[in-house]
Amino acid sequence: MRLLVAVQIISSIFWHLLLIITFAASVFSHARVWSPPGRATAWRLGFNTTANYDDTGLNCGGFDRQHTKNKGKCGVCGDAYDIATPRPHELGGLYGDGVIVANYTSGQIIDITVEITAFHMGYWYFKLCPKPEAELKQTCFDQFPLELENGGFYYFPEYGGNFTVKYRLPEDLVCEHCVLQWRYVAGNNWGHCDDGTDGMGCGKQETFGSCSDISIHPSNDKGTGKTGKDLDNSMKGVAWKLLGTKYRIYNN
Repeated sequence: MRLLVAVQIISSIFWHLLLIITFAASVFSHARVWSPPGRATAWRLGFNTTANYDDTGLNCGGFDRQHTKNKGKCGVCGDAYDIATPRPHELGGLYGDGVIVANYTSGQIIDITVEITAFHMGYWYFKLCPKPEAELKQTCFDQFPLELENGGFYYFPEYGGNFTVKYRLPEDLVCEHCVLQWRYVAGNNWGHCDDGTDGMGCGKQETFGSCSDISIHPSNDKGTGKTGKDLDNSMKGVAWKLLGTKYRIYNN
């Protein structure tokens, strides 16, 4: 009898510990963009930006806040939608310093590194807004979805950890200051599918977001791959106005 009671107690303790560990992982760890680093993460790589120690937790305010209070809406950079603008991770917000963290050229194949600290299945995608002053409008980002090197726009991670994925920048877009938006839509909730069935990953899901500040130079500009800390300012101002009609030019 005593043995049975002891087994039950141990079993109860085990399951409670498992629940605590699972809950802690889900609350304190999720995902972030390391390269080019998001506004919440850039400080970890030495950029002079405001530190956000919870940079893996930009989940639109959480599932209930996003889908119940805000009817599925999310701030463009991962903040809760109902926060007054500029939200913390938008330009002018607490973490929206606007520091350029990477410099690319139009049409370049670039590496983007994402870290998943707590795997929630699902998929992610990236979009660009070439006019920072318009970043509060999702329509700006929707015009420039970022394509994977081999085609398509959605990347489906199969486990947690670090992922370096190749993307192709638009051939005809240059900007002194672009905003790169990341959206990670989890797939670990059960919901109603489009085909009328129910299943894991269907329906409403937790969503994560991030914004990175980058620069895209014309493709004939050599010396690419520099970070914002080494960025040569010679392309700013009048130089951007002399490129002719080959490119869609922003930030003049």
